[in-house]
Amino acid sequence: MSSSRPIVAIAALIALLAGACAAPRPAPPRPAALAASLRGHHHSVTSLVLSPDGGRLISGSRDGRLRLWNTATDTPEATLSPNWWPSSMWTVAVSPDGALVAGGADDFLVHIWDVKTRKLRVVLEGHTQSIRVLGWSSDGRLFASGGRDTTVRLWDTATWKEIARLPHLNTVRGLAWAPDGARLFSGTADDVIYAWEVRSGTLLATLRGHRNTVHALAITPDGRTLVSGAADQTLRLWSLAASTSSNVLSLDRSDEPPTRWESYGIHPGPEVMAVAASPDGHLVASAHRDSAIRLWSLPSGHELTRLPSPAATTYAVVFSRDGRYLYSGGDDDAIHRWDLARVLSVAR
Repeated sequence: MSSSRPIVAIAALIALLAGACAAPRPAPPRPAALAASLRGHHHSVTSLVLSPDGGRLISGSRDGRLRLWNTATDTPEATLSPNWWPSSMWTVAVSPDGALVAGGADDFLVHIWDVKTRKLRVVLEGHTQSIRVLGWSSDGRLFASGGRDTTVRLWDTATWKEIARLPHLNTVRGLAWAPDGARLFSGTADDVIYAWEVRSGTLLATLRGHRNTVHALAITPDGRTLVSGAADQTLRLWSLAASTSSNVLSLDRSDEPPTRWESYGIHPGPEVMAVAASPDGHLVASAHRDSAIRLWSLPSGHELTRLPSPAATTYAVVFSRDGRYLYSGGDDDAIHRWDLARVLSVAR
């Protein structure tokens, strides 16, 4: 009888430890500036874009689905899926009139839907690898797509025929149209940014300075500055008048420990995964791998503050049309809406 007591004690200890491990961890405190969280995706949110009137948010996810959200109520309107077994969707876009939305995925296809009817309008074929970037020109007449097959393809939106192909040397990860539609900028995994004349398909300039993959591009509303973000943990501001880098925004990590992947030697730290410029052109938001979202002041390039997102890695950021909110999406499968007035009142 006595010999069984140690066994019983050990079994009880194991049960106690198992219960402790199984018990859910308490949720971290909600950041005061976090106004809402939109849930519905079942995998990382990889891309965000707002309709021209700001009334609809479009999200793409590695769950292979594109979702439409009502920004007045933070509620879902529709879920659009290419097929019954969708591939990871890496990028989404919306037409200048808000009538069409597009999604690019690992199935090498671009799917374009009618927002009003929710019906698939057209499927663009031709890419031979994953689609990573999409975007309409400001007049809606041209559509650009690019990705891992090292090309950017231009499509006539009247016929949806491919009219040009812009060759690159590596995966295309960033894309930005100039406001007048005359130039197109592409960021690549060979660490450079290409400036193209759209009408002729001519390469105008190669912008060098980053030391790792250029993940993201954005142009300020006045059309004067190109913002780039890369895996080298920097953002760069480029004067579009001179095609030169006017400022380098480096991450201050003095109070931040090495990230998990950085410690393993897998990733180079808090890469810049996405950038967005505010409607008034005074702010830039940057999303990072394994690090907080950052807000920067323009034109100074001063880091104003950080947003402690519930997502460890944030893949997408976009400002609301009135500049009051910032939306972010990341690896916690959710979209978060941030109240910038509260954020900046503390930062300043």
